[in-house]
Amino acid sequence: MLKQIDTRQLRVLQVLLEECSVTRAAKILDQSQPHVSLTLRKLREITGDPILVRSGSKLVPTERGLGMLAHVRAVLGGIDRIVGSPEVFDPGASAATFRLASADCMEAIFLPPLLQRLREQAPGARVVVRGIDASFDYAEALERDEIDAVICNWPGAPGHLKTAHLMTEDIVCLMGPQHPLAGRDRLSVEEYLSADHIAPVARSRADPGPIDLQLAEHGLRRDIQVMVAEFNLIPHILLASDVIFTSSARFAGYFESLMPLRSVSAPEMFGGLKFFLLWHERAQSDPRNIWLRGQITAVARSLPSVSG
Repeated sequence: MLKQIDTRQLRVLQVLLEECSVTRAAKILDQSQPHVSLTLRKLREITGDPILVRSGSKLVPTERGLGMLAHVRAVLGGIDRIVGSPEVFDPGASAATFRLASADCMEAIFLPPLLQRLREQAPGARVVVRGIDASFDYAEALERDEIDAVICNWPGAPGHLKTAHLMTEDIVCLMGPQHPLAGRDRLSVEEYLSADHIAPVARSRADPGPIDLQLAEHGLRRDIQVMVAEFNLIPHILLASDVIFTSSARFAGYFESLMPLRSVSAPEMFGGLKFFLLWHERAQSDPRNIWLRGQITAVARSLPSVSG
């Protein structure tokens, strides 16, 4: 039959084997000497071994008692890790690998300041960033602990994932300087729907993306003439075509600083484009993940506001 032993008895056993003295063990444990002696007697009954025996004027551990000490320390150490406070994450001393998945529209505007912040705060850590496409199940990757967090701009994440709102961006229409709508301050709904559009390939039929979801809520649909898999190719295509691209004001502003492109505010009905941070419930209390989420949130709050 399995013999029962509790945590208090294990702690007494550890100190007795380390001190080889009932008197010193009682003092360290803040217990009476008779109580420690009684516990030792119970431990002998449970283990079937004397544990400590007399050698002249002192106690010495038996061979089996010596063999017990490492196991007792390991068991008590494991119990302390289970019931104790979680370890504090020290970014400066960490060699962790932070694994992120990011919507490609965030790559140019969000990842550079985030990666720089992680490099400064955790110089010994590694960072791995992967994009999100139709072949990548980000929810399953979070569940399997293959990634730590997801930065995205689509609503309606699976309910078992934790979600935090990072920021909301104005929505603009980016186009080449030759486009007939390039001189407007804001497009009307009619102008927007009459234009030809370019868009990234949808992740799935069920999830066409935040822009088309907003249009669908109003019973509207745009005419997408061109779809591309590589998000950051779109500004280059705009230079030599008459299509327009609907994006965040920050994304448009970044490429306007590099190319002779023009942005025009999208119809007011769009509201804003929201960006989110996703992680799995399993990592909710993990100190490393908590720290990483804090860095991502801090970067989102530090970005200057941009209006289309």
